[in-house]
Amino acid sequence: MNRQSIIAFVMVLLLILCACSSHHKIDGWYPLADYPDNSIVGKPLATVEDFESVVIVRDTFIVDSDTVSQLLIQGRVKAEKRQQWADETERLIGKRLGFVYNDSVITSPQINARIESGSFQIISSDTTLLNIIYQNIIK
Repeated sequence: MNRQSIIAFVMVLLLILCACSSHHKIDGWYPLADYPDNSIVGKPLATVEDFESVVIVRDTFIVDSDTVSQLLIQGRVKAEKRQQWADETERLIGKRLGFVYNDSVITSPQINARIESGSFQIISSDTTLLNIIYQNIIK
């Protein structure tokens, strides 16, 4: 094989590999399937671009007489997204909504009521990950 043939072969191979690669999910809140666990279904309810505000806070509470401290991200979607957020959370009552970051579900709370305020919380026991997520959201 000559050099041009090798280069052409490699380029075709790269094009095939790129065409077959999985689709990257934009970071944000997605509906999740009941089965299999953490399977993302549908389009995002809100992406990080739709966030109006986010803060990282430490929440302290009592569990079985022990004081527990947990780091979490609190946020709110932009005013123009709140009606859609409220309608979609109402549609998802009894189902799970997942926050997806770098194609991984970080937290997946069950929706128990319509969320009119546009508020949300991102919770993980991995405080390093939460700090990284927070830093990337506020950029």
